[in-house]
Amino acid sequence: MHRYLVTGTDTDIGKTRVTAALALALRDASAPKPPTVVKLVQTGLVPGIPGDAERAGKLSGARYLEFARFTKAADPFSAALAQAAPEVSARELADALASIDAPLVAEGAGGIMVPLNAREHFGHVAVLAKLSAIIVVGLRLGCINHALLTLMLCRQLEIPVAGAILVDRFAPSSPDYREDVLRTLQGKLEIFGILPFATDEAASVRAGAKLFSSLL
Repeated sequence: MHRYLVTGTDTDIGKTRVTAALALALRDASAPKPPTVVKLVQTGLVPGIPGDAERAGKLSGARYLEFARFTKAADPFSAALAQAAPEVSARELADALASIDAPLVAEGAGGIMVPLNAREHFGHVAVLAKLSAIIVVGLRLGCINHALLTLMLCRQLEIPVAGAILVDRFAPSSPDYREDVLRTLQGKLEIFGILPFATDEAASVRAGAKLFSSLL
């Protein structure tokens, strides 16, 4: 069964859009069960405000869930401390994922080493829940280093890496820069393609879904 962690080279690089695109691809693949989108931990929003899970779910037409939410725009560990709330653990998140008997697209927060608490990060959730990683590479300065570090950690933790998708988040990157990134990453992991900059998010998600054809 398809079960993925969508993680990124940084924050605010298009993970939610990629999450929606992958969920749409799985939905359109006519699998026996429709996919579920999960936001493992939402930060930076007060209760009642639509979060990343709802956004990705509505863009993809998939069921969506949010497991935890904190108000402070920070990593989950810092955000929980800021409001004197119980911290989340990798085990409780993995157990919640295990209860979902369907294809799964789980979105992290920022990169794979963003801390859940003083001891654990999102990579530990992927290990416990047996998720394959989709690495979202935001096309901006520093992304090559961040992508390779993410890949290295996945290998150390024995997290399968399904592949990577490159994203022009806020503006088109130069062709030369895209070629630099592709040249460095090719051969190290599968590159599904480039999700170009687009102001129409729904159209971008539909285009992104087509990039995952080799995964289905």
